[in-house]
Order: sequence, then structure tokens, then C-alpha cells
Amino acid sequence: MSGTADPQVADQVLGYISNARWFAGKGRRARLRSLTSLPWLTEVSEFFRPAAPPSVRFEIAEVAYLPDEDPERPSAVSDQSQDDLGSRDLASLGAPEMAHELADMPTEYYQLAVSYRPAPHADLHHAEIGRFTDPDLGPVIAYDAPQDPQACAAILSALLSGRRLRSPDSEVRFTTTSASGLSSDLEPRLFTGQQSNTSVMLGDTGIIKLFRRLELGPNLDIEVHDALNAAGISDVAGLFGWIEASWVSDGRQLDADLAMVIEKLPDAVDGWDLALDSLRAVNASAETRSATEFAAEAEALGTALAEIHYALHSAFPTKKVLGARTAMIMMDRLHDATGIAPALTPHIPGLLRCLDHLGAETLDTQRVHGDFHLGQTLRTPTGWKIIDFEGEPAKTLAERRAPDSVWRDIAGMLRSFDYAAASVPGPQSAAWATECRAAFLRGYTGGELGAAEASVLRAYEADKAIYEVVYETRNRPDWVSIPLRAVAVLAADKRDSGGSDPPSSAESNQVPPGELVSPTREQE
Repeated sequence: MSGTADPQVADQVLGYISNARWFAGKGRRARLRSLTSLPWLTEVSEFFRPAAPPSVRFEIAEVAYLPDEDPERPSAVSDQSQDDLGSRDLASLGAPEMAHELADMPTEYYQLAVSYRPAPHADLHHAEIGRFTDPDLGPVIAYDAPQDPQACAAILSALLSGRRLRSPDSEVRFTTTSASGLSSDLEPRLFTGQQSNTSVMLGDTGIIKLFRRLELGPNLDIEVHDALNAAGISDVAGLFGWIEASWVSDGRQLDADLAMVIEKLPDAVDGWDLALDSLRAVNASAETRSATEFAAEAEALGTALAEIHYALHSAFPTKKVLGARTAMIMMDRLHDATGIAPALTPHIPGLLRCLDHLGAETLDTQRVHGDFHLGQTLRTPTGWKIIDFEGEPAKTLAERRAPDSVWRDIAGMLRSFDYAAASVPGPQSAAWATECRAAFLRGYTGGELGAAEASVLRAYEADKAIYEVVYETRNRPDWVSIPLRAVAVLAADKRDSGGSDPPSSAESNQVPPGELVSPTREQE
């Protein structure tokens, strides 16, 4: 239903969203502000035929977050009002001042792809969203469409047909590229791994990646894949198409991308897992062959990143930025970080000296990956593929879309090699990290770093390590010694120039206390 939801619908929909793996508001007081139904992908009349396939549509749930309770201050929202928030638009609450305060609360938009059936389906019990009466269909059971193969087939059919579906207040547009390979007979299968979105495999050919928490405006991952595919870059997956939507909320038209459909890469191995396997092999043997083998992979990965950066430089706006301005931003981040992670305090003088080297430079900035590490890479039989171009999750969309220095991505990968070496401690781990770092830089630059480049890279690696210290302090205290070791090495480096490869924290060959568990792609 469009606009506001009745209490029965609201309670069930919010309950499903708040318990989903991809819900980002866990621990916060959430209320369903509105639920907007987009046009049907299927014909409503077909729903009433015997043994008919499900009716399918996308729906946008706007979730509002109430402020944390202040024991010294009476809450502006009574318990009864909080219950009402689940069933009707915030602006419909009684007092104008209360409605204004609630309407200004932070909100997020979540996508539900919904499969409606007239009766329970034995294979979909785990995917049930709720049971209620729909104005178009009557009594229904609503299921999560990505888990319903027939519903996925309807989504694929709409994409292949390039459909454009309209209602008075909303629209859904399906766009395909010139890439070939998709067909209506591909068998959909839900990917059950840990993800912040939802992926459905289409046979061995493609993947539908449904974005759950929506960001208004064009999706970065789609933008970059489309540009790189158009440039003929083979270091990323092919893009088959995407799904976008427009709808009206509080009198405003909102636009967002709902999904992208990309090539499924055959026999792909996660870069992080491949690195850890290499480390285990090299530490179990006196031979250096395993380390050398992965160093060759690291060099190839550097070359792949350079090719991608070159194409992004041509496809998106670029800008020259004073290094002094970037240094000040990094120094401000360091100041904020010490308030969260006091362990950084002894290293402040050395870190400031490291960051200050940027002051003499003018930086070329462009679109970059923004969150580059081994977990964002896949090794396939045809070479490396780089994935997930949505940028650092902690940054705003505007920050992630803004041009940045390519050294941001390079520093991210160097830090990732250090994390891998610390995750598999052993007699050869430090040497492995040092060799991989040098090989990656060689693959990216085609030679050795100059003095100025090495100084800029050290500053970006320091900025990344400072961020990691804050992250680990908040989320995984047992891991904080890994980035702290990097901070110590970088802060102690008093060179004014020189060095083709900034020092690796792994060279100290120290391991963090406690037993380590390899970070997942999202954790790293």
C-alpha cells in the first residue's frame, strides 16, 4: 500500500526489517514512518488464477529513529505515540510541535522486494514477512522475494524486457547494457553468505545484487562498473543492467537504485583467503616459493588497480587539491581519534611530522575505489577482479563520490598485507608482507617510487592506520595492536625523503596478543 501503512502491516514489516541481517539500525529505537509500494511487476489479474505464480513488487520502507532516552528530560514521545509511529505517518500525530520534532528525526530507506501469495508456501516459511489484506489482492502472505525463485524469475523477466512501470506517484525502470549472456531460463538461487545487501545467483552467469539500505541518487557501484565496462576494462565484472526507482515522500520526489545485475565470476577465489593460504604455506616450509608466488599475484593486482585508476580518471571529474589542506584534514582526524583511542597519544609528534610532508605537494584527485583491501578482490582463472566500488561505509555518499587521491587505495592495500601477515603469525610472515608490498607497488607504478611519492604514501598509510586503530578500539580490542604497530613504525620514520617502499609494520615480526581469527570481508 502507498504512503502510510495500517497497524497490522506496519508491525509485521518493521519486525521483519529490524530482525534482518542487513538492517543497519540495530540497537536504536526504530519506527516505520511510511511504506510506499511501487508498481506491480506482475499482472494483478493473474494472482486469482489457480496455481498462478506470485504477485511481485518492490516496496520502500522509511524507518525513523527516535532519540536515545534522557533520564533527566521527559520524552517528547509517549509510549502510546511511539506505538502509533508504527502505523501512520509521523505528521499525523496530534500536537503540531510533536509532529515537527518527529518529522525531523533521522530516517533511512530500506528496500523490500515482496512476493505475495494467496496461501502459505511450504518452502518459504523462513522468508515470511507477514500476513495481511492487500487492497489489490485481498488476504495474502508476503514473502521476501529474493528467497522465492518464482518471484526472482519475474524480476529477471522485467529486466530482460527493459520494462518501465508507472503509477501516479512512482516508477520502476529496468535498464540493460549491451553485455550478453542473461536469459530467462537461468535458475535463481539465494546467496546465503554474510552480506549487507542480498545477492541472488542466476545460474552460473549472473548475480542480482539487491540494495537493502538505499542511498538516494545514483549508486556508486553501478556508476563505476558502467564506466569501466564502457572503457573495456577487464579487471571488473561485467555489468548486465540495473533497476532504479522514483517515488514521492512528503511531497518530494526521491530517486534511488534498487539493484544491479553483474557477471558471476567462475572459479573466483577471495583475495583475502588466497593471501592467508599463501602465508600458511610459506610458514610451514623453509622454501620461499609460496611467498614468491603470491608476490607475483600482488604485482598483478597492482597493475590491475593502475588500469582501473587510469580509466576512472578519464570517466569522472578530477581536481587538484593542495596537500596542506589534505594534511590539515588528516591532522583533525588524528586529534579526534586520540579522544577515542588514547593509545595513539605517544605517537602524535611522529604522526604529525609524517602528515606534514603533504604540505609541500599538490595532489591530483579523481574517483577511486575508496575502501580497497584484499577482501575487495577476487582471483579468477583470467586474472584479478576488483569488486565493491561503494567506498568506505563510514563516509557519507557525498564524501565517497568526491575525488580523492589514488594513494588512498594504494595505502589501503598495503595495510591489508600487514593485516594478513598478522593474522597468520609465523617466521616468514613479515618477509611475506614486505615482499608483497614491494611487488604491489612495482605493479602499480611500473618502477620505483620517487622521494615525494614515498612521502605522500606514508601520510596516506598513516591516515589509514589511525582509522584502523579507532575501528579496532571500538569493535575488536584484541586486534588493535596490529594498526598500533603500523602507527609506531610510521611515527618513528624521520626521513624527510627517499625510500621506494614505506616501511611495513610487519617487519617487526611481532604478533598481537591472543588468538586471532581472520577478519571477514566486511570486517577488514
